Amino acid sequence: MNCLSQQEEILFEAYIILSFARKVLQNDLLIVEKSFLKLKEPYIQLIHSSIGSISKELFEIKQQLHKRNIKIEFGNNDGTFTEFHCYFRGYVKTSRFLNVHLRNKVQDRLSNFFVPNSKLS
Repeated sequence: MNCLSQQEEILFEAYIILSFARKVLQNDLLIVEKSFLKLKEPYIQLIHSSIGSISKELFEIKQQLHKRNIKIEFGNNDGTFTEFHCYFRGYVKTSRFLNVHLRNKVQDRLSNFFVPNSKLS
């Protein structure tokens, strides 16, 4: 069976992680906007800036995936695992990621946006 190249695997995983990271930040932004923090504007600006950075990265990744005729779809989530389907060169690859692993990867990625060169990354 024809598999994804190493570069394509990196794009596949980055697309998934960044998609989740953006969704988490969008949800957190709604919570911060509704919160009763005295100085919430710096947090809102930080989250907006991070969402912008993630969106730029996702745009570039989507362009690379499109050039390579790769399509990624989110599948089922059973509470423990999340399934993803990758369509490429006439093949379908189904990958299952442990939700805890995804959460940790997203957390590490967000740490890079909030605190560049942090010890967590």
